[in-house]
Amino acid sequence: MSAKSATLAVAVLANDPVTAEGAVSWLSACQELTAVHWAHRQPADVLAVFATEVTGDTLTRVERVQRDQPGCPLPVVMIANELPEHHLLRAIDLGLVSFLYRQDSGFDEVRRAVAEAAEGPEPGRRFQQALINQIKTVRDSVLLPHGINVAGLSPREIKVLRLLADGWSTRHIAARLSYSERTVKSIVHSVVTRLNLRNRTHAVVYALRAGVL
Repeated sequence: MSAKSATLAVAVLANDPVTAEGAVSWLSACQELTAVHWAHRQPADVLAVFATEVTGDTLTRVERVQRDQPGCPLPVVMIANELPEHHLLRAIDLGLVSFLYRQDSGFDEVRRAVAEAAEGPEPGRRFQQALINQIKTVRDSVLLPHGINVAGLSPREIKVLRLLADGWSTRHIAARLSYSERTVKSIVHSVVTRLNLRNRTHAVVYALRAGVL
């Protein structure tokens, strides 16, 4: 959390001023949160993006916010009615760790998503699987027909990433491949570090985009 506050600092980005002010007021009603409009350029722990639909313009604004960060990019929580598949990969690259459907999410759901994003940028398995399912659709309909492939992943790494893409836990992957859990974690860490990726979800996305899973 930010050094200036004992509460969780949330920067709010919205497609219009009315939504932004409403979101700031709404989130600030929780004693655990301090919400500010991103234009104020105050230190933050999480970026909350409110939109009717996530568009290219929305993501461009998120990219500007992340470029202004003095350290690591902020974990991003998006609250919107729709996140089109063709924007999904870019959203992940920009730090998306949680997506909530605006019409189905109340205050508690948003507060919990923000808190979980601040605790660690790794998406939960449920969210990770939802993203991966959508990315597989993009891969099958767009990437593979164009013969896109990539070198740089060993057969062992591909086996681990394939099981991650299917929603397997580290423990179950280790048992399936007769590895130790430490070995599985080491394999994933090696891929993430070597390819300069964000986390294990980003590693799976990378492999899916390459058409090797």
